This record gives sequence, C-alpha cells and structure tokens, in this order.
Amino acid sequence: MTKDEIINAAESGEFIVDHKYQCFADLNGTEARRYLESKGFEVVRNFDTGCNGIAITTCGIHLSTNGYIYKKL
Repeated sequence: MTKDEIINAAESGEFIVDHKYQCFADLNGTEARRYLESKGFEVVRNFDTGCNGIAITTCGIHLSTNGYIYKKL
C-alpha cells in the first residue's frame, strides 16, 4: 500500500491488506510502528492496550496489530 492508500483506509476505518505488514507480530505495536515509518509516517507512540498493540502517528492514524487502521479526529 502507498502512503495515500493508507490514509484513505484510515479515514474509512478498515483492515489494511499488504503483505509487507505482519499482523499479530507482537503485542506492543512495534511492527505497526515499523510499517508506518517505512511508509513515511512519523509515529509518536506504540504500546500494548492489554488486548492488542497500537501505533499512533502525528496525523492521528492508529494501526492495530490485527491490521485495523483508523484515524481519530
């Protein structure tokens, strides 16, 4: 997926489909962080929520370890 495709997916709230992202690779969002940074996003935080991991970008995109991506307003 391109950066623009990721942004569109996040605005719609959907699961990403990209073989370069490994779903369930960890519990603290490290893989989500790596993936987003590889696409040019600046990640401010990744952490374990207790159920899954999440990486959060400066523009408000949240990527879960299960591949769900959304944008918080």
